[in-house]
Order: sequence, then C-alpha cells, then structure tokens
Amino acid sequence: MKESPHAAAYRFLYDGDHEIILFAALKRLHMNRSHADYEDYLQEARLLFPEIYAAFPENPETKPHQFLAYAQQKIYWTLLDKLRRDRKQLERQEPGNQDELITAVASDDDILDAIGQADFRQYLLKVIGGAGTTGEWRYLVGTLLDQLTAEEIATRHGVSRNTVYKWRRSLIRRLVRNLTPPENFSN
Repeated sequence: MKESPHAAAYRFLYDGDHEIILFAALKRLHMNRSHADYEDYLQEARLLFPEIYAAFPENPETKPHQFLAYAQQKIYWTLLDKLRRDRKQLERQEPGNQDELITAVASDDDILDAIGQADFRQYLLKVIGGAGTTGEWRYLVGTLLDQLTAEEIATRHGVSRNTVYKWRRSLIRRLVRNLTPPENFSN
C-alpha cells in the first residue's frame, strides 16, 4: 500500500530530529514556550509542513539537508506573515482615545452651517440653471460642487483661465442683480 503525501511528510518530520526546524522557526520569530500563542503557531507550522514537503522541487528524502533548510525558511516566512496579520488585527481592536473622537465630531453649529451652505448651493444652482449662461453654469458647478480651481475648470473645459474669470464676473453680476433687493443694493 502506497503512503499518502501527507503521511510521508509527517513521517519525515517526526523521524530523527527534523521537528527541530519548527522550533527554530518559532525561535526566529522570538516566540518561546511562555508566549501566549506559542502552541497555536507551532500547530500552524505542523500543518504547513506537508504543503512545503509536496512543493519542494526535488525529493526531500534524497536531499534532506537542503529540504530542511528550505522548509524552515518557508515556515518562518509564512508564520511571520501570519504574526503580522494577527498583530494588525489586534491593533484594530484596541480601544482608542475617545477624547480625540469627541473633539473630531462636528458640533451642532458646524452641522447647521454645512446644511445652510448646502441649501444655499442648491439655491444658487437653481438661479443660474434657469437664467445663466453655459460658462456661468460651468464655473458654478466647478467651484461649488467639484471644488476646482480656476485653472482646473479651464483645463476641464478646454478654455483659458481668463475665460473662466469672465464666467466668474458674469456670474457675480447675475447674482448681484438676482439676489440683492433694490433697496439694499447700495449697502
């Protein structure tokens, strides 16, 4: 009866002192028996071994020293990647400083101000959308919605910056005429 590849790998691992490569890989990771996850990583190394045994380009039985060096390095790299992922996961789960979070949250005034600006932007778009020119519309959308500079608006529409500034002047004149009541115009 022929031996399965996994059985052959485990037989090779437990023959002699070959299992020492697993302990050496863990030692290179600065994990000793007192480490909380030592047994878990040792088990991971044992589970990796048959895959490494099967992936070795030559017969591990005929070149045991080369294979063991290869296997130890492969186990080390794989466990190092796992250790990094596990640490990163733990860092994400650590409690943060709530004071920073509370100060980063917008105040009610900031939120109301943002809502007011959004309403004002919508109003401006309605005023210009109904009566404005294409250039005024492009300037208004470029600055209010896309938050582009004059140069970026010019590049987007294939015109010069002077044309964009003309659009802005035209827009300002239209807004002054439409938004300012005649009695308050001079104020």
